[in-house]
Amino acid sequence: MIGLRRPSGSGFVAGCACEARGVNLLLLEAGELDRDGRAVLTGRRADHLRAVLRAAVGDTLRAGVVDGELGEAVVEQITPAAAVVRVHLGARQEPSRDTLMLACPRPKVLLRMLAHAAAMGYARIAIFRTWRVDKTWMQSRACDPAVQREQLILGLEQGGRTQMPELLRFDRFKPMVQDELPRLDLPELRFVAHPNAATSTSELMPADTPYTLAIGPDGGFLPYEVDMLHSAGFTPITLGEHPLRTEAALAALWGQLDLLRRTAQASQT
Repeated sequence: MIGLRRPSGSGFVAGCACEARGVNLLLLEAGELDRDGRAVLTGRRADHLRAVLRAAVGDTLRAGVVDGELGEAVVEQITPAAAVVRVHLGARQEPSRDTLMLACPRPKVLLRMLAHAAAMGYARIAIFRTWRVDKTWMQSRACDPAVQREQLILGLEQGGRTQMPELLRFDRFKPMVQDELPRLDLPELRFVAHPNAATSTSELMPADTPYTLAIGPDGGFLPYEVDMLHSAGFTPITLGEHPLRTEAALAALWGQLDLLRRTAQASQT
């Protein structure tokens, strides 16, 4: 959802409930703003302001620019075809360095997971093929960069973030691990999710550092693939003895790693 604030004279503050395409941030491209900070919205965003938020002239929305600052947007005009907002920026978000390495799931699942990962704040998402990944999945429309960017935008809006994740693609697993990973300057803290791993997430020490998380396809990585990632510095970790689908695993792992990070931050204060 987008938080909506009425002018001070009305004394009304509201938040509008999310729909399937709801957002928590009005996200704009830098090129959409004119010299005075105005932007003309059409399509999905204008529809959301009009039909879901029922925005009126003078309302204030939380706003941001892709890979830029956060701030507010004041509605100056709204019609059945478009909305005009004036944006005031000035706040910056701390950039992330977390990396998600994702064995390509089924196309519909991939698009949902890209949105999830953007909302969670991953700065880099590497999509790759393993033995259990169907070749056709990486040739589908879900791997079209324009389609993927649409999902990343939706995720950023949902998560209230502005940092656009960098997308990488690797069609061959072994060359990726042996040749490409050393060039990527990945965070030193690296994990590979594997149901049979000896280390549980409950045994990990809190750490306030960037990390890289590798998640396999439904069915998991082959032992050979886990061993290769382990040789590249990835610690195999498990959520428990009961395997999860990739979407559920991403949410659970991100939540536990985020909790460990917050615990480390709290111990420093």
